Amino acid sequence: MDWKKLNLTYKQNIIYNLEVKNMANKYNFSSDKIFIYLLLIDKSGSMSGSSEEVINGLKSYKKDFEGFPEANSIAVSISKFANGFYPEDFKHISEINTNFYADGGTALYYSIVEGKAYLDRYVREVTEKTGCTPIVTFVLFSDGEDCSNIGNSRDAMESVEAMNLAGYTTVFVAFGSAINSEFGKKMGFVSTVDVKDRKSIANFLGVELSKSMKEQSKRETAMGAEFLSNAKGSSSQNILGESFFSRAENQGGEFSHTTSQALEDDSWFDNI
Repeated sequence: MDWKKLNLTYKQNIIYNLEVKNMANKYNFSSDKIFIYLLLIDKSGSMSGSSEEVINGLKSYKKDFEGFPEANSIAVSISKFANGFYPEDFKHISEINTNFYADGGTALYYSIVEGKAYLDRYVREVTEKTGCTPIVTFVLFSDGEDCSNIGNSRDAMESVEAMNLAGYTTVFVAFGSAINSEFGKKMGFVSTVDVKDRKSIANFLGVELSKSMKEQSKRETAMGAEFLSNAKGSSSQNILGESFFSRAENQGGEFSHTTSQALEDDSWFDNI
């Protein structure tokens, strides 16, 4: 980097290089292909019966990346939401905290907006300090619709749309039967998944999610609606059309058929 061309003073150049070095040391990205994930998990009271499944799933997810060659190119935040949005630092998967407990309400809309803002800030920071453009994925897990007095659906939909337009892959995962993939489609998520059997949450987090993230690390561009499409028993018909994930046919209903919302199709918007 020629600091003179950047019109930096000698002192500013030293500070600039230290910041870049600190960023590299902090995350130790192993290549200029950087993958950023915000996994936003519902920890409201209704998730209390699934806490063990989530913890076991996160432990399996963490273990599955041991020895994975591209692991140091991935930064992930395991953030939560209930009465509010509770962000966690972006870290290598080997460093994530797998603790989980459930309590509180479901500020779903508010957390989508705040999660998007938190993710945007980190993406800008990484881009500015590494000179690389990361591939970004936002995954929201929830077992129920919004039941709070903060946030609204309009702002949440606008946040999802903004992420889609920015090239982020947006994924909505519905846990249990109180909410389903239709909610994610109406909100504008590129991909939606139904995990109806709560006992399969651990497998979903520890196997299916990690498998798709590994597949993403092989790509030069964001997978979009193809994210999760290579999971066992899945079917991918159209990157911007319908169906990107199905295990019900082969796994006895463990996961249901899922759909991906076409970005250009906004006909559902007026029905909300």
